[in-house]
Amino acid sequence: MGFYQSQTIEKLVLNAIKVYLPDTPVVMHFTREERSGFKRISHQQFPVNIRSIYPYLRNDEFVYTSFDRSQEDTVSLPIDFNDSDNFNFVKQYYNHRIAQYFRTRNILVEPTYIGDNQIWLKSKDEVRRPIKGCAYYDRYTIKFSYNDFSHTPQLILSYDRPGKIYMKSVDAFIKEYNVAHADPFGDSSTVVTSLLNRVLIVRDKENSKAGKKDKIYRITKYERLCDKQEDGEYIDMNRVYPIINNRLAQFLGFDTDIDEDEDNFSDPRNRYDTYIPKIYGFLNKFILDSSFQKIIRTDTNFTGVEPGRVDSQSKQLIFGKDEYGRDVLNYVPRIGVNSGPYSRPKSVNIRMLVIAHEKDKQLAETVCRHLKQGYGAFDGLPKYIGRDYTYQKGILFKDGDIVSQVRNAFDNFIVEDGVKYIAIYFTPITKSSKDYNDRQVYYRIKEFLLENGIAVQCVESQKASERLTQDSNRNKNYFAYTLQNMSVAITAKLGGMPWRIKGPEQRELVIGVGAYKNPDDNVQYIGSAFSFDNTGAFNSFEYFHKDELYGLAGSIQLAIRQFRTAIANPTRLVIHYYKDMREDEVEIIEQHLAELDLDIPVYIVTINKTESEDIIVFDDSFDGKMPYSGRYINLGDGRFLLCNNTRYENSRSRIESYPFPVKLKIRCPKDPDSLSVSVIQGLIDQVYQFSRIYFKSVSQQCQPVTTKYPEMVAKIAPYFEGGQMPDGIGKDTLWFL
Repeated sequence: MGFYQSQTIEKLVLNAIKVYLPDTPVVMHFTREERSGFKRISHQQFPVNIRSIYPYLRNDEFVYTSFDRSQEDTVSLPIDFNDSDNFNFVKQYYNHRIAQYFRTRNILVEPTYIGDNQIWLKSKDEVRRPIKGCAYYDRYTIKFSYNDFSHTPQLILSYDRPGKIYMKSVDAFIKEYNVAHADPFGDSSTVVTSLLNRVLIVRDKENSKAGKKDKIYRITKYERLCDKQEDGEYIDMNRVYPIINNRLAQFLGFDTDIDEDEDNFSDPRNRYDTYIPKIYGFLNKFILDSSFQKIIRTDTNFTGVEPGRVDSQSKQLIFGKDEYGRDVLNYVPRIGVNSGPYSRPKSVNIRMLVIAHEKDKQLAETVCRHLKQGYGAFDGLPKYIGRDYTYQKGILFKDGDIVSQVRNAFDNFIVEDGVKYIAIYFTPITKSSKDYNDRQVYYRIKEFLLENGIAVQCVESQKASERLTQDSNRNKNYFAYTLQNMSVAITAKLGGMPWRIKGPEQRELVIGVGAYKNPDDNVQYIGSAFSFDNTGAFNSFEYFHKDELYGLAGSIQLAIRQFRTAIANPTRLVIHYYKDMREDEVEIIEQHLAELDLDIPVYIVTINKTESEDIIVFDDSFDGKMPYSGRYINLGDGRFLLCNNTRYENSRSRIESYPFPVKLKIRCPKDPDSLSVSVIQGLIDQVYQFSRIYFKSVSQQCQPVTTKYPEMVAKIAPYFEGGQMPDGIGKDTLWFL
């Protein structure tokens, strides 16, 4: 069950703990010669006084250190840990000591890609959907960092997603695969070794004190071990174990995909319930241990913080009209949509086509009946789109070439002027199918319909059937939420607007840029979305390859010209970017703005694609631990954590989900001084607002549509014929939902 919360008491805490550095310099030991067991230090990590011992050291050279262990033929140098210019070296030192602390306790440690320590502890939890034959580990990352807001060093302690190690050795796994696929005429295109990425190595080490052998555990790349074998080093693959990755999990029959649009209103799971007790347990057992405190002295608890708050009006959305003709306001889309859409599709003549496999005919009839007549809390599609509709055509296909069958069924179909068409396509193939050809069928059907001016709403037949059966068995009506989601998407695809952000319209151009790397061609596609105002009404969508920045900048220039023609000069340009924008990317965009002789501020808001897990904020005064929606934390240096969820003050409404905060970074490259408190507040409010107009679901999203929609466009783009987006229904509709 979800929590209800009506109090406004809060105690916000970061998963960071303050570090106390030594008051006096610490003596470290260096050499210019590379040695086994020594750490290589590059110029970014040089202590500020390194040239007092190596006066001719160049920045393209390295030094090597045993840190605080005195070794033969090394040079000693006192390091002031409190000098901020020494931070990168101090970080290397503490990372080394932390790894040493755990490894001497026979605990598995893996360095992250940025050099922090990830600790693997054998999990004692029950796993919901375990992969057979796997050992599960709780993973914790300890990050030595600097708190840019309080200007103090800290340890960030995060709980990562569980790690899984396959208990069959690499040697046994490969042999088993080869036996199972020994038929030269069999159908197997998988190169088994391509499934292996990271592996666990187990080695023996003599323990003279105990008179026995200790086991040493190390994680490395499988490819690296193969290289060592080729160089003549003996590697016992019977003592090397695969670490489960997505491809290996899928090969073993475990589907790691999670449907992002699945409505879990009936069972909202709270990840805070796991995360917070885990990091407190780790803190108490290891970080506050006296032996660890001798290495690095810390505070005794996590850091409390004071939050900022988005404007209360930012939570309000405008839906349809009430019986007196007044705008209906609400901050919960699931409730507000029952008042009808903010704006209806322009066409008064809407016709529905139904396309399904012949075995799903009864399912299609059932779902369409519920769409027309209602189901549980769902009042019927006509209410949600603000228009009635009629049925135009029903198409049933059989096994075989689905695309050709659907195309042939439209041979004599004439698209009438003034009519808006919506097809409900009951697909036996999911958009996330592992088979590329199956995915092609899914998108070919959508493309054909869109090219012919027919909006399309897909329904996964198996999923719909399962949910209706569950409702029947449990005497529930949860499928009503699926119907609500469909209705919101259909409204947007028909050119309507289910709801809009409340607030005065402003003359600003908001651009969202998202990215998606296609797994089939390994090409990253960039999608962009253009909004001509701050109400959430999008004007156009484009996509490009990753290296087509001039194309993106040119499309921004064109959007500004269109803005000028339709309205006036924009007062500012706000770019929501999926990653930290590089200086050369900024320069390209600024060059195009200069060509327009447009002197306006350009604000860039970097929005992390996923919820933050490395640094989070939680409410220690609330059982559910999730902070109120709209709270944000200043992390310093233009970085913020934004809590974007459905926990509201003084509300009895149910919390629908428990997303972690979103990371933001705000900057104005051309005029940093223009980033006043009020401007920053407004930009954070805008991110918050744009997360509330996701028209694929009535569930609150934690990501703004300004980056989420472009990612969806980029994800779909490679499947269209010739790489061209279908434009049959125009750019005034959200055709990709």
